[in-house]
Amino acid sequence: MSPTLLPSTTPELLGCLLQSTLCLGACWLLYRCALQQERFFHYNRRFLQFTPWLALLLPRLVSVGLEHWPAEPVSGETGAVLSAGLLPGPTVQAVGSALYSLPQWLPLLYLGGVLLMLALLAVRLLRLWLRTRHLPREPRNGYVLVRTGGQLPTSSFGRWILWDETVLLTPAEAQAVLAHEIAHVQQGHTAEKLRLELVRALLWPVPFVHLFPRALAQVQEFMADSAALRLASPVTASPTAYASLLARLALRPYQPDLPLTQSFTQSLTLTRIRMLTQSSSARRWKQWLLLPLGTALLASVAACEKAGELPPPPPPTVADATMPAPPPPPAVYTYVQQMPEYAGGQLQLLQDIGRLVKYPQAAKDAKLEGRVFVKFIVTPEGIIQAAQITKGIETSVKRSATGAATVKTQAVTPEARAMNEAALAAVQNLPGKWTPGRQDGKPVAVEYTIPITFSLK
Repeated sequence: MSPTLLPSTTPELLGCLLQSTLCLGACWLLYRCALQQERFFHYNRRFLQFTPWLALLLPRLVSVGLEHWPAEPVSGETGAVLSAGLLPGPTVQAVGSALYSLPQWLPLLYLGGVLLMLALLAVRLLRLWLRTRHLPREPRNGYVLVRTGGQLPTSSFGRWILWDETVLLTPAEAQAVLAHEIAHVQQGHTAEKLRLELVRALLWPVPFVHLFPRALAQVQEFMADSAALRLASPVTASPTAYASLLARLALRPYQPDLPLTQSFTQSLTLTRIRMLTQSSSARRWKQWLLLPLGTALLASVAACEKAGELPPPPPPTVADATMPAPPPPPAVYTYVQQMPEYAGGQLQLLQDIGRLVKYPQAAKDAKLEGRVFVKFIVTPEGIIQAAQITKGIETSVKRSATGAATVKTQAVTPEARAMNEAALAAVQNLPGKWTPGRQDGKPVAVEYTIPITFSLK
């Protein structure tokens, strides 16, 4: 099945989020332990920007690669399939017929969280526009100076530099502060923050992604401070003088900050002063730590994908004398480059099975629950064949013989048989068509196993 950026089923969603958490957690640990205290700001800036996107896209890229992994047909001496792909199965409730199951609402919950995060970002952008739309603007070379008259602190957003002219600064100090904000504009820091907010919305269930925006803002301030020191006048060109200016402005009475802006007076002041006065040289060898980490993550994600695509074989077949033996199936594939697809996708498949399976009344009265594993083959023509039960529902039955103690044995009672037959009939009578699987461009037979759960409410 062709992968998409946003998973549409619960197994895909949980698998992608688990792998993204693994990738992003390892990257964040590397940054905190090895990179955060170093002065190679451009490297850290790229690291913080792109690792969340890597964590988002890596599981999908690995899935694409595994789709082209060579697969071989697996068959036994008599043509019986040794293993099969395991589909997510529906749960049939004894009460009600239109209940939502986990595969239906969990992706919707994830999508709702994405939309909520994007809506909050839009609100922050709207708030910024409303608070600045009436302020006077002065176009300059490469930026627009917006005079705030003391209503807003000195900060920058996009090409705007919000300038608080009520702050008492000497010409040299004003030049240093302006150079700092110009550096934010020229280096495109606002666009970087917005891109990071976008991937943060897409990965909102992953806790580590919410640590990256603040870390990126910190690195951007370091870079702007370095640029300001290069362009400042001799009065404020030394790190000590610039740090004193930064501390003095940070101690001014509180001013409300704006979202998504780079503020000179409100952004990680003590950390910036420590970085300005740090004299140790950068340890460049730490930049190469990403290579072994990336290799390990790629191998881990690939292993997770392969494990998810090749589940262990289902339990052994339960013999039932009342059910006719299915015809021997042909040799089939268990994993191919393009897996078969049910019309409407897996959600539609689960919905159709849920509508077709009827909880037998006798099983309800006996308060019998359980799970039925139904195996079937999707032929090269897209037709279901050789549907059979590999493990059905059994119940404990007390039996005794003359002179012997009463013992419990497992048996297929009429109620359990009715549940097994209902599950098998639902698979055999699926109304949707299948797009056959393909290997090397040719349609082939592929085997699936689907568990159908009967549960009393």
